[in-house]
Amino acid sequence: MKILFIGDYSNLHACLAAELRRRGHQATVVSDRCGYMDTHSDIFIERKPGKAGGIKYLLNLFSLLPRLRGYDAVQLINSNFLSLKPGKIKYFYDRIKSENGGMFLTLAGDDYYFVKACSDAKLFRFSEFKTGTRLNDYCREKPEILPGWTSEANRKWSEYLYQDLDGAMSVLPEYDMAAKDVLGERLAFTNLPVDLSTLPYSPLEIDGKVRVFIGMRGGMETQKGTRLLLDMAKRLEREMPQKVEVECVRDVSLKEYLGRMRRSHIVLDQLYSYSPATNALQAMAMGKVAGSGAQPEYYEYIGNPPCRPVFSLSPLDTDIEERLRNYILDPSPLIDMGRDGRALVESNNDVTIVADRFLKHWETLTGR
Repeated sequence: MKILFIGDYSNLHACLAAELRRRGHQATVVSDRCGYMDTHSDIFIERKPGKAGGIKYLLNLFSLLPRLRGYDAVQLINSNFLSLKPGKIKYFYDRIKSENGGMFLTLAGDDYYFVKACSDAKLFRFSEFKTGTRLNDYCREKPEILPGWTSEANRKWSEYLYQDLDGAMSVLPEYDMAAKDVLGERLAFTNLPVDLSTLPYSPLEIDGKVRVFIGMRGGMETQKGTRLLLDMAKRLEREMPQKVEVECVRDVSLKEYLGRMRRSHIVLDQLYSYSPATNALQAMAMGKVAGSGAQPEYYEYIGNPPCRPVFSLSPLDTDIEERLRNYILDPSPLIDMGRDGRALVESNNDVTIVADRFLKHWETLTGR
């Protein structure tokens, strides 16, 4: 097949494209290299700040259109796969659709339907926006966030897109839960891809301090809850400096990030997710213990495995600090958790498995 990926988050599309090329398919990734992460992109395009940046971005998109044609499937990273307002995104979507085969959407990151489900607080017990019906710090600090995502313009564009798509792939259970009533049989749950060949496993060895690692994205510390997790870890470091060491890494390339993560034992990922996402899965692939979302729905989606190795975090938990303290005082359980985490990723997130799911969905819905 010939596949065009437009946009990327945390190397998701670049990872899939690399696996597809290994199998003899043609795959092209158009992205901004995920900003500072500096991931692979075949066609690089980014929007610079300001009016001049916006004009140049539009001109670049128009010049790219002749190269974005003749593909069997086009995979969009999100409803907002371009850095434009909904009306302009729709224009480019229609142009791209007219010159290609099937149009598919990766359900990753926020969009109208996911944020609406979070805002309603009926489907989810918590999200980055709300815990129960109470607004989280993210929404209190940025009161424009919820109205922006659920605006009339976003609603109309999302309804048009979801109705027009040939299919969609959800990479986390919560995205699947929010969209399945709208997309029905056109939606397939694939899980997130991880290229295990680039993340060799090493059994945990703890012969000194327990090393806790936290990655921060500028401007997303409150949204992901990493600021709270860092504060908690730092309190424990001050309390037990001889037993724990905390490292915080901000806005570095993916290559450097993974290299620095490798020396850790526990990776604190995020507080408001139902499922471990790419950062946590990469840590687990290496044999680290990931502190991340691991709600019952996540384990149900992956077949209720007997081992549940994720250090489960959520805003509903009141004992996170105490559980982390216990791991620091007695790190012996981390050894098995690290081993079982690698096994979980091998079974559910190996890029070879996830690529099979994408290929099956493309072939089923395009007839190719």
